[in-house]
Amino acid sequence: MNILRTALFLSLSILAISGSLMAIWQTYEYKIAFSLVDDLKINNNELSFQSNILIEEVQYSRNQLTLRRVAQNNLGMRAPRLSEKVIIKVEGNG
Repeated sequence: MNILRTALFLSLSILAISGSLMAIWQTYEYKIAFSLVDDLKINNNELSFQSNILIEEVQYSRNQLTLRRVAQNNLGMRAPRLSEKVIIKVEGNG
């Protein structure tokens, strides 16, 4: 009977220790996964911001090209020749 109690106590102790170690391991894995998710969210926000900037730049370039095409084709405008350009120099205060 005494041997049975000792064996039961040892097996329950081993189960409790291994269960505790598994809980610690799962907590560690959860924290690592949570950290990786946070890093991915930060990268996603940064890439989204950069993507929005690039989209705005493309839209600006398209608008400039459209304005130039309308000015040349519909309004008959053209870029000035070198002989037609006037350069004005303004001296700064200081």
